[in-house]
Amino acid sequence: MYEEGEITIAECSECGESFPVFVFVADTDMVTVGCLAFTTVDKSIVLAEQLPGESPSSTAARLGPDVHSVSVRYEGEVAPRGLSFQEFRKVYKPATPIYQCIYCGGDSLGLSKMSKEQFLATGEIRVVSRS
Repeated sequence: MYEEGEITIAECSECGESFPVFVFVADTDMVTVGCLAFTTVDKSIVLAEQLPGESPSSTAARLGPDVHSVSVRYEGEVAPRGLSFQEFRKVYKPATPIYQCIYCGGDSLGLSKMSKEQFLATGEIRVVSRS
């Protein structure tokens, strides 16, 4: 199973809890097909392979009641149409990811990013392969 990625530490604006969010990083999406990342209530990460015909929520349920998929939406302004590439580069601002809190469902913003190796110094990543 593919396991490379980076972690964002998100903090909820409603309940104040923080939690890690794992994002797979690869040269191509093909290597991450079927790979799912979850966050647990004890602030660890679970990487799992999705079984054929299984939904992400079914995979989370199979892994246990404390395992949650972190939903994300993106907010930002759309760049005006008709700009040259040089003009676009001057005005473009990437959309901001807004994560759904695994504790209360509130909006959470990313506080910091870290590599997998940095996270492993303080947190746990469990890998669940098909068997």
